[in-house]
Amino acid sequence: MQDCPAKWDNDLPVPEPIHITDPSDPRVREYASLKEGDLQRGIDERSPHGAFIGEGALIAEHLLESGYPCRSLLIAAGHEGAYQRLIARVPAEVPVYLASNEVLHAIVGFKFHRGLLAAGSRRPRPGCEEALDLIATAPALVVLEDLTNLDNLGGIFRCASALAPEGTVVVLSPRCCDPLYRKAIRVSMGHSLRIPFVVLEDWAAAPSQIRRAGFELVALTPRADAEPLRAAAAPARERRVAIALGSEGPGLSDQLMSAADRCVRIEQRAGVDSLNVMVAGAIAMSALFRL
Repeated sequence: MQDCPAKWDNDLPVPEPIHITDPSDPRVREYASLKEGDLQRGIDERSPHGAFIGEGALIAEHLLESGYPCRSLLIAAGHEGAYQRLIARVPAEVPVYLASNEVLHAIVGFKFHRGLLAAGSRRPRPGCEEALDLIATAPALVVLEDLTNLDNLGGIFRCASALAPEGTVVVLSPRCCDPLYRKAIRVSMGHSLRIPFVVLEDWAAAPSQIRRAGFELVALTPRADAEPLRAAAAPARERRVAIALGSEGPGLSDQLMSAADRCVRIEQRAGVDSLNVMVAGAIAMSALFRL
């Protein structure tokens, strides 16, 4: 299929695109088939803390509206007209690259059909004190312990964007996967770029630090002896709540469960397996958080 001709609105101030004809062009190296671990390391002076990649126009919009600097856009040639209004919002110093479908596929290593890729620069990870300061001023927290599934992680960020108060912070254990992995960004629909998150390296101290910041720590569990969510919902809405979610299978650690103010379960029909952690998190956020 041939590329569609671009249709430009001449009234929009659009930067001149840069055509890429060689898949090995160093200007687009961050889009190449790099491992996610490579992107986490410093790339150049523009991204000393590493970079990340997002797919599609919606995620590019979230990137431009976030606090992460945009490195560049890479667009399938012939489709730039469809993205003209997005391109017009790109800062003047940010390059916009065009490549034919053939070159684009060679760069990314697979047949890419979303039409647009965006690269962003990572920010330095908050240190312990900065992380605790961010937690202390948040209206609510979503606490994730050892979530290593990118679909679940990205989905929880998307749910938090819809169901948690503005300014909510996601608190990650050191063993959680990275919210800026390409797949996590894609599943979150770009909301992992919009919702602040911190990693608490001393996870053993995390529950007490969260409680000292003024939060009621609510641990979500399928255990039969836990308090029903419906009973916990009304009083929880009067407090600043931190909802703790564990990985599917193991769930939350005994240490976190014993440190929680309350352990809560979602009532469900007997004989049905426990809910996916993303679904369970969404139900808990809807019940326990005030928007």
